[in-house]
Amino acid sequence: MKIKCLSCNDIIESKYRHDLSSCKCNNCYIDGGQDYLHFGGNDFTQILIIFDDGTEVLASDEEGYKKKYEEWEDNMIKKFVNDKKIYK
Repeated sequence: MKIKCLSCNDIIESKYRHDLSSCKCNNCYIDGGQDYLHFGGNDFTQILIIFDDGTEVLASDEEGYKKKYEEWEDNMIKKFVNDKKIYK
């Protein structure tokens, strides 16, 4: 998962858990890698969340990003369960 700062056009990504990354204008940040999404900033209308499948949702669209995040989370759980089955 990545976010794009619409103020400075920086695209930032957290590559692993507790890898906090900020854009160059310090309007926004992201953390969590592939474990969870933690982001924030000064102006959520200027933050675009980019999901792994290419879907883009404005951070100010709370309902939209929560729905997409739940879908992402479900897919991560399914992947984890399937990986466990493979290694048994």
